[in-house]
Amino acid sequence: MYFTEFHTVTGFLSFRVDLSNVLDLHAFDNLSGISLQKKLQHLPIAQPHLDQSIVTVTFEVPGNAKEESLNVFIQNLLWEKNVRNKEDNCMEVIRLKGLVSIKDKPRQVIVQGVHELYDLEETPLNWKDDTERTNRLVLIGRHLDKDILKQLFIATVTETEKRWTTHFKEDQVCP
Repeated sequence: MYFTEFHTVTGFLSFRVDLSNVLDLHAFDNLSGISLQKKLQHLPIAQPHLDQSIVTVTFEVPGNAKEESLNVFIQNLLWEKNVRNKEDNCMEVIRLKGLVSIKDKPRQVIVQGVHELYDLEETPLNWKDDTERTNRLVLIGRHLDKDILKQLFIATVTETEKRWTTHFKEDQVCP
């Protein structure tokens, strides 16, 4: 991938830079599931950021989620913004990434989200066995509560009737 134009205050600069030499993240490669899975296994539970109001939450939940249920979980966090923490503050998810297991899909799926945008992408890697399927999520944002997020995701995977409990308030959308 090459970037050929650069906008500056005084006009355009034109040059070619191989972005893989600059970024080398491979975030959207088909093989990124391998490196993402390894990276997610070694992330600490919570990490501080320069902005002290931003936290990172990571957790693992075994099992398979229905794709529709997974979409509802993500959409309530990113789009509806109506999931609240114990202090009744709206959880603001800035970044979401992870490796998830979707029911009836033999391959591992990467989930990536930024603000209100998200994507689910199948990797080329098959799950070894249904009993070994583990979902790993990393969320970065404000007012995040790991316990509540994990409970909601467990409810998503197990398809519990009271999926959003008291932390999901449809009539109280956050600003």
